Amino acid sequence: MVEAVSTGVTGWLLAGGEGRRMQGQDKGLVDYQGQPLATWVLNSLAPQCQTLHISANRNLDRYAQLLHEATGASSAESSQAVFPDDPDLEPRSGPLAGLITAMRHTDTDWLMVAPCDMPHLPRDLVTRLMQQALQTNADIVIPCTESSAQEPRHHWVCGLIRKRVCPDTLHQFVNGERKVGHWVRSQSWSSVSFPDTSAFANMNTLETLRGRD
Repeated sequence: MVEAVSTGVTGWLLAGGEGRRMQGQDKGLVDYQGQPLATWVLNSLAPQCQTLHISANRNLDRYAQLLHEATGASSAESSQAVFPDDPDLEPRSGPLAGLITAMRHTDTDWLMVAPCDMPHLPRDLVTRLMQQALQTNADIVIPCTESSAQEPRHHWVCGLIRKRVCPDTLHQFVNGERKVGHWVRSQSWSSVSFPDTSAFANMNTLETLRGRD
């Protein structure tokens, strides 16, 4: 087990989507190899972060239960660590609304965010991203993997974020920005290449789940 790289990193599971590619099912709660997808991600992040929170817009009690099981926190503490998108943010606005909510409700300088459909995240993910952040003084560090194209594939919704970018992020959101990749590239950012492409595979369709199950 990899030790947490810093006591200043809060992990966030992003599970606020509408599950359009899964016929409206709550993606984080869909079973994958005997466990909800969200459980896989929580178990990956738990030893790497000081504490864990969840961004979700439905089934909040169920997510609190999964958080309790993954961290051993009390049921009350787990319930208080599950956050729907803040009410001042436009509903159904995608992951950027969840990221803003996460930044607003994070007490540490850094947060590590990961979508609920990446069940095989590397055990050294936070360590490597933080090392890059400290070396480059970046505010956001994103993992990337090789792809068939010339450019590497950046996994924009999975990354280490410095909380201080929240005001500018909100400004962009209010002015219509919804694409996480565009937002990341507008900040001081960097990336880290990981050799195992399967570590960041998205289980975001029922067909993909069946093929991997």
